[in-house]
Amino acid sequence: MHKRVPDTHFKVVYDGKISELNAALGLHTFNSRVQGGKLKAKNEIRIASLFKTAPEEFLKMIVVHELSHLKEKEHNKAFYALCANIEPAYHQIEFDVRLYLTHLDLFGEIY
Repeated sequence: MHKRVPDTHFKVVYDGKISELNAALGLHTFNSRVQGGKLKAKNEIRIASLFKTAPEEFLKMIVVHELSHLKEKEHNKAFYALCANIEPAYHQIEFDVRLYLTHLDLFGEIY
């Protein structure tokens, strides 16, 4: 028996509407469909535009967070264990991101 292997596309983009509409730092989507006898899969991570000027480790934390949601949908113990497995400093970086967002809210841009 021949197993169908998906033709997978993955992209990460900035989205200026995320924080206002979803109260989120990033979003993930996954779609799959059969097209012409092939299984096509599309994965996308959208990151709030305010992170364009943020430290790179903040972007990494958001990508790790959204990638972890592909396996674990809820913010539960298994989800955070997966995040920490991918990025051992995940919890510290997430804390730093919260401080950064608090600073932005109170005082505006740092850079």
